[in-house]
Amino acid sequence: MKKSILLLLCLLLTGCSVAEEDGFREVRKAGWNFIKQNKWENRTSGDWEDAKVATYTVNESQAQLSDKQYIGKKVLSVEFEDLENTALSAPVILVDQESKKVIGYLPGE
Repeated sequence: MKKSILLLLCLLLTGCSVAEEDGFREVRKAGWNFIKQNKWENRTSGDWEDAKVATYTVNESQAQLSDKQYIGKKVLSVEFEDLENTALSAPVILVDQESKKVIGYLPGE
């Protein structure tokens, strides 16, 4: 009985930690800091911690890059929720998967 309760408790704690943290907090934070640095936060809505993170293959014609070495490579994109009825949406921030540093962005439309 004690083993069953202990096992159930471990499963519950593990399940909660996975749901709360997907491993991209540092990536979202780097993206948000870049948004604030460029004074684009007035284009966003919601909490920065809810930003969508995805894999993106860098396309030279779409991205504004700080380093051309990323062209054709996979990086992480951080997309913040746009403010409703805004004339220009927030840019999608591109972050290096390894260093977690911002390497560029996709301009808002």
